[in-house]
Amino acid sequence: MKLLTPTGIEFLIYGKLDQLPFFNPDLANDPTVEVLNWRKSLDQANLVIFASPEYAHGITGVIKNALDWIVSSGELLGKPISLPNLSPRASIAHAQLCEILSIMGGDILESCSPNASLITPYVIPCDTAKNLCDIAEINHRIRELWNRIETAMITQ
Repeated sequence: MKLLTPTGIEFLIYGKLDQLPFFNPDLANDPTVEVLNWRKSLDQANLVIFASPEYAHGITGVIKNALDWIVSSGELLGKPISLPNLSPRASIAHAQLCEILSIMGGDILESCSPNASLITPYVIPCDTAKNLCDIAEINHRIRELWNRIETAMITQ
């Protein structure tokens, strides 16, 4: 997604989820700097893209922990969300993530949430992201997702 970001769109990958402390509801009203930074980044986003691998038939603990920190703070309330399912075999985690984000008040944009299938995979084994983007079929699908995101943001 980052390599194919259209001109005029700022695309940031939040790479610090692993720095969030384990969620503790007793500390929700006195969050750490890491939690405040996570919340601020979501609050400032015009749209959030969530993509989760499936691990043991669920979303990863790191993603679940990050979401737990924002359940009651409201950063996703009414926020447009793209929820692509990139693996045809990750339906359980994707359904969990969809449920969690919906219950948190996120606005999951169906047009921006494609589902991979065995016929139309979004991920093909590659050694680098650049090589993946050089595969015409994948490049086209990612660009199409960006087009849908741009359209959705204009009509919001």
